[in-house]
Amino acid sequence: MKARSSKIVAGLIVLGLAAAACSEEETGTTTEAPAASESTAGSDTTAAADTTVAGDTTPATDPADGEANAWALDYTGGAAGAASGDPIVIGYVNQESFFPESTLGLNAAVEYVNAELGGAAGRPIEVVECFIAVAEDGARCGIEMANNPDVTIVLTGTTGLGNKELYDSLQGKKPVIIGNGIAVDDFTTTAGVGFTTASPGTIPGLAGFIAQYLPDVKSVAMLASSAAGGQSTAELLVKPVTDKADIELTFVGIDDTATAAGVQSSLQAAGADQVDALLVLVSVQQCINVYDSLEAMAIDPVVVTTGLCYGTPMTDHLSDLGVDSQVPDGWYFGGYGYSYFQPDYESGMVTYLEKVQQYGEPVSGSDTLEYTGFAGPTFANVLTLAKLINQLGADSLDYASLDGAIRGFTGPMMLQAGPLDCGNQTILGLSLFVSVCGKMMGVEQYKDGEWISVAMELTGNAIDATTL
Repeated sequence: MKARSSKIVAGLIVLGLAAAACSEEETGTTTEAPAASESTAGSDTTAAADTTVAGDTTPATDPADGEANAWALDYTGGAAGAASGDPIVIGYVNQESFFPESTLGLNAAVEYVNAELGGAAGRPIEVVECFIAVAEDGARCGIEMANNPDVTIVLTGTTGLGNKELYDSLQGKKPVIIGNGIAVDDFTTTAGVGFTTASPGTIPGLAGFIAQYLPDVKSVAMLASSAAGGQSTAELLVKPVTDKADIELTFVGIDDTATAAGVQSSLQAAGADQVDALLVLVSVQQCINVYDSLEAMAIDPVVVTTGLCYGTPMTDHLSDLGVDSQVPDGWYFGGYGYSYFQPDYESGMVTYLEKVQQYGEPVSGSDTLEYTGFAGPTFANVLTLAKLINQLGADSLDYASLDGAIRGFTGPMMLQAGPLDCGNQTILGLSLFVSVCGKMMGVEQYKDGEWISVAMELTGNAIDATTL
């Protein structure tokens, strides 16, 4: 078991680097926002063909502020109006040059909470930032936060460097809410917890989706980084699921700097042009190269991937090719069970989309707002922190009380499907991921110009990664 866990750790590091590459390429881009005031709902289903929930992809022009605020006030337990008094200071650590959209989500949420939800326990939230540029900054930021007596709790955005040193510096000194985890320590640290399913649940969940919802698929090629951990991830997080479903799995290593021609050569060399489906776990640029390779090879396998593959770079590339499509037609995309493109009221997605457009500011160098990706979960973490502080009260924000509150939070969590059970999720028989709280993930499809809920919380059939 120890050797197996070590290999999984290596694989998750590689997948984290793919996520980092994706975000760097997407900086300053945007995805057209759906009309957030239109809620969608679906009925329980078991067949993919019967789970259509179409989403409007036009920007919201008349936000339903009353509806958005009603949800947020109920979720946070706040009081309508502006916060006042001495601030409650939170620390925020992010790898800003790669993941500015995390900060976009944080700042929009803080402004919203302070202006309309009464802050946290009636007091305004104030943010102290520390940004990571090199690995050594992890320890520096952790020490700064740990030694700042004003900081009550630390939130991370997204970091791929210095994670272990950051958490080691904060261990037992400041409570930590982990944002969008991409590195192994984000999932295995005991310094804090993260309120999403994260990669350890999403990756096996995608394999489970193929096995359960695509019965005609008997062979799959998994495309991931060609570094050593990519192969380990295939063998240890995907292969147990595909083997049980009697699906043949082929690993195709993709170099992070490969061209479309290089991706095509890798696909052909691995015999991926003969499989029924592709499981694509690469950056958005490599997703583009995968699309181009499939077109050049004139093959049309089922493609299952993650939210790394949607966004403006893909949309712009298709437009340049004369393809009138937001993302490749027919592709399936995995996430946390709710959809940016099919906004519903109960998850808080309506509130998020309206308020991020109202309070969000485009990242430096861009005129448009990148609201997808890492911005959403960071926004949700701020509202959840306000909720927990409201429950505790401003005079009970000591380490033990706050740490206990975040670890004991069972949901429902904004934008994350299913209940939470922090530190107790067992996935594929492994209890390694001690900081992961969520277990549910979802899959949606883009087909003929519409987003379709296939295995989502919207349709009552999100995938539980702990049952795979």
